[in-house]
Parts: sequence; structure tokens; C-alpha cells
Amino acid sequence: MNLGKKVASTLGALGAIAGLSLVNAPSAAASTPSGCSSVSQVGTTRVIQVGGIDAASVKQYYGCGYNYAYIYVWQQYRNTHTNWDLYVHIVNHSDSGTDYGDAELNNTTRSELWGPAADTAAFCTHATGYLNSTGGSTSKVC
Repeated sequence: MNLGKKVASTLGALGAIAGLSLVNAPSAAASTPSGCSSVSQVGTTRVIQVGGIDAASVKQYYGCGYNYAYIYVWQQYRNTHTNWDLYVHIVNHSDSGTDYGDAELNNTTRSELWGPAADTAAFCTHATGYLNSTGGSTSKVC
């Protein structure tokens, strides 16, 4: 076999191995909410601690003219629990008695939950999320 064929064969094998590992690699990026593929985080991230460990993150995103609440359950919490309850929503500071863009999952093993689009972009808002009965809120964004 000539050198060119050996190089091509080796590169092909390496490409196949690399492709296999990429297919099986976990995603490092968060998903996006349904109906909007381009969102950006606004405000701070709130870390929820449960039993002395960092257990979940709550974030607020903006995109497509709407705000979105988001919660992510960290692997170290998922490793030690069989299921959990999640709840997220957007708080509009002009109407703080109403939850906007709220979503809830009970007895789930999902690692993340997006709230639906909240039509609150023209107001000062923050996101609040709960892992079981422990909650936290992001910073106020205007």
C-alpha cells in the first residue's frame, strides 16, 4: 500500500472514531425553549442549594420578543435522587401577583425545564425556580 492510501485509511479510521465519540458525547450547551431557537441569558444565575450541595440553577432568558424561565438540575443532585419536582416562572414587577410563563414537572427525572414564552419583555422581571420546595430567583432585569 502506498503512503497516500495509508494516510487516507488512517484518517478515515480516525474520523470514524471521532464521529462515534462526538455522537455519544453529552451536550455542553443548554437546550433552547420551544418556539425560539435564539435566546440570551439576562440577569444573574441563581444557584439553589439543597442539603449543603449545589443542586440546581435558575436563569432568565430573552429571545424572540419574550422572556423565558429556566431551571437545570445539576448532575451531583441527580446522582443521589430518584426523582424531583420542578417549577419555574417569570415575575413581572408591575404585576407581581401573577406568574408568567410558568411550567411544572412533578416526580420527574428530567434535568431541565423551560417555561413557555412570557410576554413580559417590556417590564422589569426576574425568574424564579423551585427544586422540590427549595427555590431561588435571578436578579431583576429592566
